[in-house]
Amino acid sequence: MKTRMGFLGAVLIIAWTFAVLAGEGFTGSWEAEIGLSPQQTQPFTAFQTTLDVGFHVGFVTAKSISDFVIDGWVWEELGLLADVGLLAFEGTLLYEPQSGSMVYAEGVLSLCYDPMVVSLYGAMRSATQTDSAKYGYVFDVKGVLNGGAFWFESATYLGADLSGITFTATGSTSDSTLLTKTFTTDPTIGSAMAMFSGEDVTFGGTLFGCVTLTSLTSFTEVGFESETMTVEFLGVLGLPLTFTLDLVYEIDQKSYVFTPSFETDYGCLSIYSNIVQSGSMMTGVEVYGIGASVTIWNATLQSISNLDTTQYVITTSEFGSTVELQVDADAEGHLYYPQNYWEVLTLVVNIPPLGSGFSFSVETCLSKSIGLLFEWAESTMGITLALGASVSTSTSISVDATGFTGWTLAFRVSW
Repeated sequence: MKTRMGFLGAVLIIAWTFAVLAGEGFTGSWEAEIGLSPQQTQPFTAFQTTLDVGFHVGFVTAKSISDFVIDGWVWEELGLLADVGLLAFEGTLLYEPQSGSMVYAEGVLSLCYDPMVVSLYGAMRSATQTDSAKYGYVFDVKGVLNGGAFWFESATYLGADLSGITFTATGSTSDSTLLTKTFTTDPTIGSAMAMFSGEDVTFGGTLFGCVTLTSLTSFTEVGFESETMTVEFLGVLGLPLTFTLDLVYEIDQKSYVFTPSFETDYGCLSIYSNIVQSGSMMTGVEVYGIGASVTIWNATLQSISNLDTTQYVITTSEFGSTVELQVDADAEGHLYYPQNYWEVLTLVVNIPPLGSGFSFSVETCLSKSIGLLFEWAESTMGITLALGASVSTSTSISVDATGFTGWTLAFRVSW
C-alpha cells in the first residue's frame, strides 16, 4: 500500500518540478481576508489567505495551492494537468504541512471521443490512527446523443465512488472555510482492497421539448439497491411554471419528492417540498422551504425561507443557498447559517462598468423568537471595488442585537 502511494506521489512531484523549472506560462492568484471583532478582548479574530501558483508548459499545467489561517499553514495541494485533446490526465496530492504527511491522492485519466467520455478515477486516502490506508477506482462512461436530447452514464465502483470526500483540518481555533477540502473520489466506501462495490446507471432525455425524464438505477455488491425516476415538466400549460417529481423505489419501500418552481424573465420561485405518505397512500404535500430570486437591471434580490427549523437549515451561498436537512448538510460538509435562522434576505447591486466598478450587498437574517421587530438577528453590509480583472478589494461590516460585531477586509490579485 505504501509503495503504491509513494510511487504516485513521486510521479506527481517529479512532473510538477519539471514544469516549475521550465517556467513558461506563469499564472496565479493571491487572496487574503482579515476579520476584526470590536467587542472581543482580542479584536483581531480572523485571518485567511490562499496562494495559488501555476505553470503552463505546452500541454502540461502544474499548480500549487497553499492555504493559511490565523493558526498557520493548514493545507498544501499539488496538482498536475496534461491534456492532449483525445487523452487527458489530472492528478492531485493533498498534504498536511504541520505533520509533513500526505493525506490524499487522486488521479483521473480520461479518453474523450465525441460524443463519449471514458474516465478512470483512482484515489488513495492515507492511514489514520483508527484505520488503515484505503484506495479504490471508478470506471465511468458517459455520452450525449442527438445534440443533447439524450444522455447516459455508467459508473462502476471498485472500492470507491464519486460521492465526494471531505477533509477538515484539526487543532485550529478558526472557523474559516479553508479548513475543509473536498474531492470527487471517495476511496473509503469499502474495504482496503479495490473490489467491486456497486454500479450506477443513468439514462435521461428531453421529450416534446417540455418534459425531462431521468432514470438512475443503483446496485451494490449484493445486487439491486434502488431505482430513482425524476420527471420535470417545463412550461406547464404554456406558463413559466416548472414541476419536478422524484420517485424512489427501493427493495422494501418507495418515496416521493415533489418540487414545483415558478420561473419568469425576471426571477424564479422555488418551493421545497415532500409528498406525505400514509402507508402506500399519498395524503398531502409538506412544504419546508421557499426560495425566490428576482433580477431587475443591475440589482438581484434573493429570499430563502426555512419553514421547519427543527430539521432543516439554510446553506450559505458557497453551497447553493438552499434549504436542506441538517443531517444531510453535516454529512456533505455543507456550511449553513445557525439553525434557528428561518429567513435570509440578500440584495446585490452591481454598479457598471461590470468588472471595473462597484458592487454593493446587504444580507439580513431573521431568527426565531428573539423578541425584536421582525425577529431580526443580524445584517452584513459590504462593498467590492474591482480594478479591472486582476485586482479587487472589498470590505464588510456585521451588526446584530448586541451592536457592531465584525469588520472584514479582503483583497484579491491575479496574474
